[in-house]
Amino acid sequence: MPKATLAARFGGRVALVTGAAGGIGREIVRRLDDAGLRLVLVDIDARGLSELSAMLTAPPQTIVADLADIAAIRTIRETVEREVGRLDVLINNAAIATVRPPFEACPLERIDLEYRINLIAPTLLAREFFQLLRASGDGRMVSIVSLAALVPLPESPVYSASKFGLRGAMQSIGLRYRDYGIRVGSILPSSVDTPMLRDEALHGGSILNFLDPPQPASRIALEVERMLLDPRLERYPKLSDALLSQVTSLFPALAAPLGKLLHGRARAGLIRYLRERNLLAQSEHPALR
Repeated sequence: MPKATLAARFGGRVALVTGAAGGIGREIVRRLDDAGLRLVLVDIDARGLSELSAMLTAPPQTIVADLADIAAIRTIRETVEREVGRLDVLINNAAIATVRPPFEACPLERIDLEYRINLIAPTLLAREFFQLLRASGDGRMVSIVSLAALVPLPESPVYSASKFGLRGAMQSIGLRYRDYGIRVGSILPSSVDTPMLRDEALHGGSILNFLDPPQPASRIALEVERMLLDPRLERYPKLSDALLSQVTSLFPALAAPLGKLLHGRARAGLIRYLRERNLLAQSEHPALR
């Protein structure tokens, strides 16, 4: 029996994507649009949402919102209820990473913001959309987490902590919501070639991001499709990521020595990444000093 396609299974259903105007968000949105889903796009970037909407085959519902604001979370849910009337798929994609100034000099407000966007907002959205996803009868929730949820990153402790927390929250919510017919899953990719990663390459993000060439954002969009058609608690885009996650989960004390062991290879990967994009001369990354 042939496997169901995304269009056959989800065409006409409603999906909400946060961080829709970002690098990964755009690829997810395009794939869902191609499959005929009705889209609700959420981002703080009004111009980015407008540009993305113009590329789609069907006009989406767009919501300009700051996910760090609890009132905005409620407004998003109220807008979906009023303007669309249903929700079948919730995709928590929005995230930020702070690499400058370094953690010990980072303003408390910025640390708070990073936790709110990366961890608190997806958890609140999971709660706010429970009733609509339950009413769907076959609801889905997909969160783009990160391999940073398993491998501590000294350069990005708040990002790493928020992703550790998000992974645990989504596992717990997934087990709870399963009894209500809602399938919840997380995707844990290693580095993805997005504007956020380029900023990290220029200004001091984790050097481990460059152990291997970063994945294209389209690879993560493909994993979202796979998650919708074949839901499970977690998916890893690359087998090597899955193996690394198992090792660090079983032997967390190995994380630090492994990082030191792989430093040379990661530094070479960073240099190659910057050189291929003509950014090497602009980089202020401490690993290149």
